[in-house]
This record gives sequence, structure tokens and C-alpha cells, in this order.
Amino acid sequence: MEIQWSLVLFTALTGLAGWLFVCVAVDEFLGRAKKASFPAAVVSIVVAIVGGLASVTHLSHPDRIMGALSHPTSGIFVEAVLIGCLIVCVAVYLVLLKRGAGVGARKAVAVVGAVFGVLLSFMAGESYLMSARPNWNTQLLPLGYLLTVAPAGIAAYLTVVAAVAGKGAGEAAGKDAAASLELKPYPMALLVAGVLSAVGVLAYTLSAGASDGAAFGLLALAVIAGGVVPCVAGALLPKKPESLLALAAASCVCALVGAIAYRCIMWVVTVPVADLFMTVI
Repeated sequence: MEIQWSLVLFTALTGLAGWLFVCVAVDEFLGRAKKASFPAAVVSIVVAIVGGLASVTHLSHPDRIMGALSHPTSGIFVEAVLIGCLIVCVAVYLVLLKRGAGVGARKAVAVVGAVFGVLLSFMAGESYLMSARPNWNTQLLPLGYLLTVAPAGIAAYLTVVAAVAGKGAGEAAGKDAAASLELKPYPMALLVAGVLSAVGVLAYTLSAGASDGAAFGLLALAVIAGGVVPCVAGALLPKKPESLLALAAASCVCALVGAIAYRCIMWVVTVPVADLFMTVI
């Protein structure tokens, strides 16, 4: 089966956007990088919209999208509702920030949006579960969808924070950005997310029965780029605060590549099963 790039990009980008906003919501309570809240939320909503548009390109007749959304039990309906709720929550949060609304209102909207973001990253994989595709029919698949975008979202948030606080220029700027974070929860979160991402990729791929070079190549890319790199960056950040922008940006790019590689695996591992079926027929 050919890799459906529209769906791959949709789930990877919307998942990144969702986890990026999770970090925004967390910082509403921690208050470590207040100046980054608005730009980080803007990046989140832009990436979510781009991801949503990518899914529309998968339809042979995008003009019939409303017809596809007329079935509440379908996966596409659930995904559309979740991404719509995420975008609305982020938009409301931006308005509240702009108008200087109370902390309680901001926290409430941010938490609700974060929940939708996490659900979206999981349900985007849940919609592929079907008995006709034994290699897909496991909860390890959507769990991997969720875990592989977590480091990308966290790294994206750190990148925004570094760019805003440090202006992206010089060692002193990097230290200022690091100081604004107090470098306690976020690097550790990136490290843990990297480990969990690698574990999630391995768990699904091995259970799905990867049997050829293409699948193992994607597996290696997903584990190294999506898991090892963010993990190492998370471990290095407390020791190299002046490199916050570089490490965060590199982690974001690598984690996104790893998330995309993981989503390609599910299409590749289907090929041997389909070939066997056709041979029997």
C-alpha cells in the first residue's frame, strides 16, 4: 500500500500543534515563560490549520467534505471535531491574552484546549484500527501516534521560548532565555518524551511484524530522530543553556521527522500481508 502523505502530514502536524499548546497550558500554571504564551499559541493554531488543510488534500473531491462529516461515528468526523475544538480553544485563548483577561479564564480555556490536543494526537491513530488490517488493529498504533508527537510539540515550544526571550542571537541571549525557563520542567519533559517516543515506536513496529528493509529503515529513523535526539537534547539543555535555541530547534525538526517516519511504517508493514493475501487468492 502506498504511503498516504496527506494523512501522514495531517496527523503529524496537528499532533505537534496539540502538544505545543499543552506546553502553553502548563506554563499558565508554572509562569516560567509568560512572554512566549502568545507567539506559541499563534504557532500552534497556524500549524493546526496547515495540518487540517493537508487532510483535505487526501480527498479526491474536497468539495464533498461536508458529506464525509455527516457520519458522526466515522474517524474523519471525530478528527474534524477535535481539530475544530482545538483551533477554537487556541483562538479564544489568544483573544483572552490580548484583552488581558483574568488568569482563571485563561487557565480554564488552556486546559480544555490541551485536552483536545492530546485527544487529537491519539484519536488520529485510533481511526485506523480495523480488523481487515491486522497490522493496524492494535492500541499500540494510536499510542505511538500520541507519543511520537509529544517531543516535537515540547521542542517546538522551547524553540518559540528561546526565540522570544533570547532573540536568537548570541550566548548571552541564550542564557537569558534559559533563565526565563529556570530550566527545570521542560528539558526533563523533553527527555522523558523522547524515551517514551522511542519505546512507543519499537512497541508498535515489533508487534506489527516489520519484515523488510524499508520498515526497519523507518524504524531506525523514527527511534533515532524522534526519540534519541530529543532525549539527548533534554539531557544537554541544563548543561548548555546558551544553546537553548539550537538544541530546541534541532530537536523539533528531528522529532517531527521521526513522527512522520513512524506514520509511514504503518503503510509499509501492510505490504507483506497484502501480498500474502493476493497470493492465496
